[in-house]
Amino acid sequence: MKKIRSEERRVGKCRVAVFLIIGWGVLSLIGYLKKDGIYKNYSIDVKKTPYFVLVLDGIHDKIYPWSKELPDLLPDGTKPQNQESVIASTETTDEENVAGQTETVMQDTETAAAKPKKFIQVDDSYFDDAVFIGDSRTVGLHDYGGLDHSDFFATVGMNIYDLWTDAFCEVNGKKVTLEEALKAKQYKKVYFQIGINEMGRGTLDGFMNEYQNAVEKFKTLQPDAVIYVQAIMHVTQKKSDSDPIFNNPGIDARNQRIQQLADGVRVFYIDVNEVVCDDQGGLKQELTFDNLHLYGSKYNIWVDFLKTKGIGTE
Repeated sequence: MKKIRSEERRVGKCRVAVFLIIGWGVLSLIGYLKKDGIYKNYSIDVKKTPYFVLVLDGIHDKIYPWSKELPDLLPDGTKPQNQESVIASTETTDEENVAGQTETVMQDTETAAAKPKKFIQVDDSYFDDAVFIGDSRTVGLHDYGGLDHSDFFATVGMNIYDLWTDAFCEVNGKKVTLEEALKAKQYKKVYFQIGINEMGRGTLDGFMNEYQNAVEKFKTLQPDAVIYVQAIMHVTQKKSDSDPIFNNPGIDARNQRIQQLADGVRVFYIDVNEVVCDDQGGLKQELTFDNLHLYGSKYNIWVDFLKTKGIGTE
């Protein structure tokens, strides 16, 4: 009897393995056949990543294997993210348009009425009421930057797609989501840097949609805070020239879009690449141990840069 049960379990495991292999094979075939179609805006390194990842990334962005191929550009010159966004854009009612225009006018009026801001030199105390949000690079800033009175909500591997779902923030000894953490305490400054882990995943438009949503959420959860959107730090020129995914042209494409979110009143764009890059635009080789992250002893360069970007009124 025991032998029969053992054999049944073994057969069951084999069946599961066969189903998984078949499933991966089917998804890989779909990804390969449609890589120049509905997945043409996605990029992967085929030497390291199987084609079924295209299908999974597409599903994440609500682009399914049976979806029709989208045009490269919409009539207004922008790229669609997925079919639902295209459909939604054609279903907007006149009432929604009027409401949106009214809200825009109100926001523009408020922005115009706000006092103009400028960057000023500050000291360490400026960061006492600040929170830093990001990935492994921000983890390094926490560990080696000496900003002991600031709060940090950062973890290795964090990306824009998991920013609001993963419980990676520690509040009172408990792991909570970012939304829960930002509801628990109010800050005067929010520093946000993320984007390197998203390279090669999804589309630029999809990334920016999530990024902009995050900034809007910061505004809602932290109504009194100045929001710093920080440029994604470059990689070394050596890595940029040899890596089809993690390269500086791709980083710059994201940074250009991130910069557009700044309004000079509530949201400010700052670019640490100004002080960590060489003449070619790559991260200085002497500052990094892996072509991506700074040496622990070099985070003071980042902190000194941040001290030149305090916000004052004219």
